[in-house]
Amino acid sequence: MTKQLKYCAACLLLLGATACGDDSDAFYTTAYPVVRVEAEITVPTPDPDPEEPTDPEEPTDPTDPTDPAPETKAGEGEPDPVIEQIRAEIVATAPVKAGGGYTLSFTKYNGGQLRINTAAEAGEVKGVFFKDPGATDILFYCPEPAMEYTCTVATYKAEDGTSKAVLTVDLTGQYQALYPNAGITKAVRKEYTSANAK
Repeated sequence: MTKQLKYCAACLLLLGATACGDDSDAFYTTAYPVVRVEAEITVPTPDPDPEEPTDPEEPTDPTDPTDPAPETKAGEGEPDPVIEQIRAEIVATAPVKAGGGYTLSFTKYNGGQLRINTAAEAGEVKGVFFKDPGATDILFYCPEPAMEYTCTVATYKAEDGTSKAVLTVDLTGQYQALYPNAGITKAVRKEYTSANAK
């Protein structure tokens, strides 16, 4: 049996358990309430233009109004509108909005039943998740609406100084394909949660 067939079989078994049962048969349940969603886009830093050599015999006086002012390039220091568009798109298409969250009920040692509160029109979505013991990656799978993505659990420091969990989804390949001329080297969605880091 191929790895993909094993994965599909595991999904069907877990989905059957999700449809027929509740959380009462779970070993334990953990929740990740989402408090904010952000996007992080990385593009190469352009090489700075070489400075023009100055003539030492012609010093410039910054207080002299006849001396030419240094040139400022158009758009220098301003956000790239394409990158800002991509950032807004990633946040807008996030399956879980602030106020929603994930509830994971472990019915197997490496996965179980998933409930997603989207905090949007979709409401609550049911599916399954897979997480190997000790791993930081979690695979979420929902048949309706169709969703499948892997997030990495890391930590961030909240305003009160405590360490909380943040779920990071790598979307680099997807957005490089959608925007081939944007020069994207990294595109991730970060879902900051109020769950204490473990």
